[in-house]
Amino acid sequence: MESFEYVVVLTSLILGLAMAQILNGVSDMVAHYSKIKFSFAHTILIVIIFFVTIQDWFYSYQYSKQIEEWTMPTVLSILSFPILLFIEARILFPTGTRSKEVDMDVYFYDNWKWLYTLFTMTIIVSILQNIFFSGFTIIEQVPLMLYAGVYLLFIFGDFKNKLYHDIFMVAQLFVWLSFFILEKSTL
Repeated sequence: MESFEYVVVLTSLILGLAMAQILNGVSDMVAHYSKIKFSFAHTILIVIIFFVTIQDWFYSYQYSKQIEEWTMPTVLSILSFPILLFIEARILFPTGTRSKEVDMDVYFYDNWKWLYTLFTMTIIVSILQNIFFSGFTIIEQVPLMLYAGVYLLFIFGDFKNKLYHDIFMVAQLFVWLSFFILEKSTL
């Protein structure tokens, strides 16, 4: 077994757990459709996290060609992105004392700062991985830096207006959909 194959098993496992969290959460919401008050921004964020999880799984194969020596710091760096995605996927849905939550708007607006902070962390990790493992330049990372900046603007600006969150999520959804439609990379 090659080093990459050994590492990708753990990466895939964590991403699979994140995907299971998303699919279980959506299934629970659909199963209780008549009792749930859906949130527009929350629903779109679920779709975005789903897309990001697939994207990370797809791109992790590139590391088989880009990383020659797999050290513990390298492995931990690569695992940080799926771990953050798993945590975010877990927080996307009410659990514990809030497991009976029926108003997803209330849940989302109680937790949006945590969700946005975790997503910002995934963007920062992505930038670092792109630079240190994939050979991208800092200049090529400016779009991702701007993306993280918008998240930070929401977090530190403490935007509570639902319309702002809805517009932000729709804009992101279009970015992610266009990314998937226009992406030409292969395995």
